[in-house]
Amino acid sequence: MRKQKILSVIILWAMVFMPVLGSQDQDKDIKKIKKYFKMDLHQLLKAEMTTAGKKREKVSDIPASIVLLTREDIETAGYQTLSEILESIPGLYATDDYTLQNIGVRGFWSTTPNRHLIMLVNNIPILEGFTSSYPLVNIIVPVEAINRIEVVRGPMSVVYGNGAFYGVINIFTNQMEEEPLNMFTASYGSEKTGKIFARFSGQSDDSHYTLNGSYFQTDGLNVPLENIGGPAFTGFTTEKQLERSEKYFNFSGTFKDFSFATSYAENRSELMFSLPSYSEGSIAIYRDTRLNLEYKKTFSDTFSLKAKLGYFLTRMNYDYDWMFEDFYGVQQNEASGFSAGLNLFIQPSPNLDITVGVDYLRIHEAINSLNIPLYSLNLLHHCLADGEAIVNQSIFAQLTYSFSDKLKIVAGAMVEQTPEYMLEQRIGDFGTGTDDRIQATVSQKEAVFVPRLALLYSLNEQNVLKLLYGKAFNRPSFFHNLDLLFTPELPPLEPETIQTFELNYIGHLSPNFTLSLSVFRNILDKLIYRTWVPSVGTVDTYHRNVGEMATFGVELTLQSEPLDNLRLELSGTYQDTKDKRPGFENMEVAYSPKLLGYFKASYFFNNNISLAVNANYVDEMEPYYDVTLPVPGRLGEKVDGYFLVGANLRIRNLFGTGMFLNFRCSNLLDEEVRYPATSNNYYFASKGTIGKGRSFLLTIGWKF
Repeated sequence: MRKQKILSVIILWAMVFMPVLGSQDQDKDIKKIKKYFKMDLHQLLKAEMTTAGKKREKVSDIPASIVLLTREDIETAGYQTLSEILESIPGLYATDDYTLQNIGVRGFWSTTPNRHLIMLVNNIPILEGFTSSYPLVNIIVPVEAINRIEVVRGPMSVVYGNGAFYGVINIFTNQMEEEPLNMFTASYGSEKTGKIFARFSGQSDDSHYTLNGSYFQTDGLNVPLENIGGPAFTGFTTEKQLERSEKYFNFSGTFKDFSFATSYAENRSELMFSLPSYSEGSIAIYRDTRLNLEYKKTFSDTFSLKAKLGYFLTRMNYDYDWMFEDFYGVQQNEASGFSAGLNLFIQPSPNLDITVGVDYLRIHEAINSLNIPLYSLNLLHHCLADGEAIVNQSIFAQLTYSFSDKLKIVAGAMVEQTPEYMLEQRIGDFGTGTDDRIQATVSQKEAVFVPRLALLYSLNEQNVLKLLYGKAFNRPSFFHNLDLLFTPELPPLEPETIQTFELNYIGHLSPNFTLSLSVFRNILDKLIYRTWVPSVGTVDTYHRNVGEMATFGVELTLQSEPLDNLRLELSGTYQDTKDKRPGFENMEVAYSPKLLGYFKASYFFNNNISLAVNANYVDEMEPYYDVTLPVPGRLGEKVDGYFLVGANLRIRNLFGTGMFLNFRCSNLLDEEVRYPATSNNYYFASKGTIGKGRSFLLTIGWKF
């Protein structure tokens, strides 16, 4: 009741002072708002992006399905977290098993979080080298820092190499080509959530810098474990066992043809992995450090290049709180390495564009250490053998040829190779040299070849049709290959593959109406799952290439501006995924909702006050069917679909000072959200974990 009164007061205050707040430079600001609205409807096909081909391209010229979110989109909607933003993108949906968040895309959900979708921040891959994935716990970019998000859907391995199964998401926080923005915000809301954010930027004739920093903390969910796992957990709750705090910093700067970027992310999360926490909560600390140097040079109208060099270090430390007081169990995952790349952009004639690229990734340290005495995991250490490294080296070429102003063809291919490397297991105190060691060789010497082909046809300046074909691959990670240390006679794992056939249409059908339609068919093969391997004569389970799936899907987005200052967007996704493994043909695929729905509406009362409403629907989902259980079966119960509604009131430029007020309510209807059980939590979450209920966040900020 108290929260409802606060909300009523804020809305009443906004309505009373609306004329005062709207009197500052109204005509100028109205034009800015109009430009913001018309960008989506009138200039969508002319909008430029850099992610798809690592160069500036118009949406109409990109051989892929595209989604673009701007700072204005994000601020108007009032999203609280990056995860909330991603869940608003057609074709994406999220799960949370109280260990890690995971993003599903186009009917597919990876057992290792975000292993089949590349995530970039300012063009830098936020790769976690131990599992070759992009976990959101390392990508804790505050929403206030984000200038734009570019989403390229479909296989992107030709340009981005290993792991780009379902595309690339690029989050930009550096205003390299816009007016400098300085900002400070403070937020407080439900579950004792608090956040402080600061941003400083500046520029001169030949230089530019942007600095973002934030601190975030929350008490997390408080739900009865009985509602998750049944009567066996009566009397237990998640209170004070899912707390989280985050520290984030990034800096981007340019000087003439050079640019430099660095970031540090630290995420301290309490989690429930395998077992419920006993007292204070199991703790995970994730640290991610990045350094990147880039050089860009345009030599002429027909030739330019871009070279880059990067370093990364990720650390994940776990301290488990299980079963009884003074339980001792710790784990550490660590990976570090560097990357280098060179891209050449050549235009030998007005009708022909050629891009050539060489990329090199070297992971020279990958460590998994366990010390859980109760389970006889005493000083167990997995790593690369001394002097060994995991190396990915690739070369690609892509050309675009224009037959006419209306018809273009895009063709490309990549060849990638990973030389063999050696793993090592150490048991004992390896610091004193008293440990026992076992080694195994990972052989992946065969090169991988992936092609892409696209035909782009412009019916006119406002309607574009794209016929797309692409292939992508995903090599087994260091984590997957650890099985070789226990059973060397296992055949080597092969790269997972996907082929996609897609028809994409973008049309500006009237001055106030835009339609985007994608029809796609995905064929996935050699997917890596844990299963029995009878041929090796043991009762153990191993990671093997046993998965095969196919998805037929349709994505539809409608955008409209029926009234001045009112924008509407309605999206829907139908995705039907079939498991092609023998014996699984008639079973519903796990974590794969058939229907997804999205709705966004925003209205500007005047130049400074807006109200936005967003909603999304996620269909029912089944948990994984695990053949390695004593009695093979689902990890838990099917969970119902859910419908979430959020609302945001934003008041800009308070009394002409640059200050603003933002009030966001997520899950406005307090809908119960359930995520299916996973292998991380099926022991105590057979009914599925419960997501966030209704929550509020009030933000006061200053742009200067």
